[in-house]
Amino acid sequence: MLFPTLDYLIFLLVVVAAYWSAPQRYRLMVLGVASLVFYASWDLTYLPALLLVSGVAWLAGRLFAAGRAQGVGTAALLGILFTPLFIFKYWDWLAWNVEEILGWVGIPLALPSVGLVLPVGISFFTFQAVAYTVDARRGGPVEPGLGRLVTFLAFFPQLVAGPIVRAPELLPQLKTLPLLKGGMVGEGLFRITKGMLKKLLIADVIKAAMVDPVFAEPELYGGLEVLIALYAYTLQIYYDFSAYTDIAIGSALLFGLRLPENFRRPYQATSVAEFWRRWHITLSNWVRDYIYYPMGGSKTDAEWKVYRNILLTLVTIGLWHGASWNFVIYGVLHGTAVGLNRWQRQRTGRRPGEPVPGGWWGWLWRFLITFHFVVLCRILFRTEALSGAAVICTRLLDMELLLPRFSPLTWGLLLLGYGIHFTPTRWVDSLQVWFTQRHPALQALIAALVAAACWQMGTRDQLAFIYYRF
Repeated sequence: MLFPTLDYLIFLLVVVAAYWSAPQRYRLMVLGVASLVFYASWDLTYLPALLLVSGVAWLAGRLFAAGRAQGVGTAALLGILFTPLFIFKYWDWLAWNVEEILGWVGIPLALPSVGLVLPVGISFFTFQAVAYTVDARRGGPVEPGLGRLVTFLAFFPQLVAGPIVRAPELLPQLKTLPLLKGGMVGEGLFRITKGMLKKLLIADVIKAAMVDPVFAEPELYGGLEVLIALYAYTLQIYYDFSAYTDIAIGSALLFGLRLPENFRRPYQATSVAEFWRRWHITLSNWVRDYIYYPMGGSKTDAEWKVYRNILLTLVTIGLWHGASWNFVIYGVLHGTAVGLNRWQRQRTGRRPGEPVPGGWWGWLWRFLITFHFVVLCRILFRTEALSGAAVICTRLLDMELLLPRFSPLTWGLLLLGYGIHFTPTRWVDSLQVWFTQRHPALQALIAALVAAACWQMGTRDQLAFIYYRF
């Protein structure tokens, strides 16, 4: 059940109506059942993996609360939580690599292949379950009710593509089930409408008209066209993923629940380290708290270990996105860049987040280097194998000047998308305030007009969000 479809909107309205019509003691059950139905609508065979992870996380929390799981037991519980993700997402790739390496040294080996379809959102709900379990091990709050924990992990707005929600961010809300506060419905409708616009009118159109044709047959396009397609894909993946987040946050608001923000104008960053504080914020925070800090973070007995920790953390982020050497190299490149950012800060004494020196010129050259680093690394994101990435890199070196063969509408949406991204955030905030202060009938009318515009100008294809496959 894709978000930007009539099916989802009807489902959302039905669940919202059922939730607020039910007595308060039954509302959690409405959310839980609706979330499981939503996930099962993708494929019923996905459901056991979600229920297994939920059950193990709940059991782990109860064991930690009772002081019955230490050392080996903790490792075993975390191993069980990661097992479905490992089997579905990484086993076949790792097995292939082992076979290839042993084959090079003359040891033939045939490992079994799983060959299963990756369950939607498995990386997201696994990481949430692991965070809950680790926090419980560290003495954090433990949820006694299995149903509430299942609802927390399966909450349908954020189930299949995040944000990666921590227990303290959502579980307390699921316990109190707060009533709607002033403006929450209007804010929710605004976020859903904004997400639909970003997905259907910008991301999908750019994908169909610019990105897919070039990456499908790059040899038919000149270097300038390939570069423009890279700019287009960089914009597409941001608008696609942030659109999902907008719709997820907006949907949750209709139940009186708030989810964390996941983006903060990432392409405005002036360093790669800052980029990761703005892009997929909940994932960046997760690897920081559960990988970088446990390895020692920046407080180690040797400086080289800090750079090792940075590199391993960013490689983890790369592999989180998929089991391929493309993502390993993607993580190495970003880890190296973040390490260089740290070295530069150590040399100058400037702390993260402080204004860059040099006025507008100091900002500009840092922004241009960071942005184009991110753009070029997207080659590894978009291509499925290193051979495909090599072809794109080769085409970029084609200096033949050809007028880009893209439609005026696509050009307009590309420029509009980047223009919106670089506008002051207060403009969007002011628009949201204006929208929420309007009469509900006018809000509904605006949302309907936006939906009609998306249908008329969009591709009219039901395209899944990119991050569904992660």
